[in-house]
Amino acid sequence: MHFARPTRRWLGKGLLAGLFAAFAATSALAEYPDKPIQLVVPFAAGGSLDVTARIIADRLKEKDLLGQPVIINNRPGAGSAVGARAVASAAPDGYTLFFTSGSAFGYLHMLVPNLDLKLDDFVSVAAVAVNPSVIVATNKLPVKSLQELANYPKPGEISFCSTGANGLNHLQLEMFKRAVKAKTGREFNVTHVPYNGLAPALTAVREGSIHACVLPYASLVKQLNGKDLRVLAVQSHRRLPWLPDVPTTGQQGFPELDGNDAFVNVQAPKGTPPAVVARLEQALEKAMQDPTVRKKLEELEVQVAWMNSRETQKWLQEDVRRLGTVIREAGLEAK
Repeated sequence: MHFARPTRRWLGKGLLAGLFAAFAATSALAEYPDKPIQLVVPFAAGGSLDVTARIIADRLKEKDLLGQPVIINNRPGAGSAVGARAVASAAPDGYTLFFTSGSAFGYLHMLVPNLDLKLDDFVSVAAVAVNPSVIVATNKLPVKSLQELANYPKPGEISFCSTGANGLNHLQLEMFKRAVKAKTGREFNVTHVPYNGLAPALTAVREGSIHACVLPYASLVKQLNGKDLRVLAVQSHRRLPWLPDVPTTGQQGFPELDGNDAFVNVQAPKGTPPAVVARLEQALEKAMQDPTVRKKLEELEVQVAWMNSRETQKWLQEDVRRLGTVIREAGLEAK
C-alpha cells in the first residue's frame, strides 16, 4: 500500500501545532495558580482532619508557595463519598483538591449500591501525615490486652463499635475478627454497633454501654486520659510516642494488623495536568518541611509523614486491594 509522503507544508503545520500546545501548557503552568484553590475535606469542621487541613492551607497561601488563598470546603457524608464525588466531578485544573484520610474513596463503590466512584477518578498529589487506629475497651470489660479480648470466653456477649458502617474502622474490626479466627480456630462473633462519627462511639465506650471499639487515634488523643476506658493496642508497626506503654497489635500476636494506618493524602481530579500536580506536590513538600507547620501538627499529636505523588498512588492501590479482600471475605459487598 502506498502512503503519500507528508509535504513540508503539513510538517510545518504539525510542528507549529505542537509548539503552540507546548507553549499553552507552559503558559498555563506559569499562571497557576491565579485564583483561590478549594480544598475539599469530607468530614465535619473541627475534627482532626479538618484542623490539619487548615494548618497546611494557611501555609500554602503564602507567596513563597502557592500565593493564593486555599479555602477549606467541608463536605461530610456517606463515608467521604460526598466530598470525593464533588472533587471527581470538578474541572481538572488544580483548583479543586481532595484532602482525606485513608483510601475509602477508592473502595466505597464496593460497599455503596450504584456508586461509580473509583480510584482511577483521581490523581495523587502527596501524603502528608499518617493516622493509626487504636483498639479501646471500657473498664467494665475485664480484659487488659488484645490477647485477653481475643480469648474472652463469651465473645457473643461483646459489643464492638466503629465510627460508621463500612468505614475503615469497621473494616479493621473485620480484620481483627479474621485474625482471631486464624489464631484461635474459633469465630470471634461480636456484635458490631456502628455510630455516626467519633463522639457518640467514644461516649458509648466510656459509659460502658459498648464494650470495645476501633477508633482513629488522632481524633481522640486528648480524650484518652480518663479512667473509664483503656487502650488495648495500637494498629501500627511501632508504639506511638504519646502512648509508650501501649503495645502494638503485632507485639500482642497479631502482626497482620500492624500498619493499619490511614495516610492523610491530597488528590486532584483525573486529567489534572502533570505540571500542575508537580507544582502542588512541590508546594506541599515545602509546607510540610516548615518547622512551624510541623510544630502545630505535633501539638495536635498528628504524625507528620511524607509520600510523593507516585508513592501515594502506589500505597492507595495496595490499600484498596487489601481492603477490597476484607470487604469480599466479610460479605459486605453491595448487592
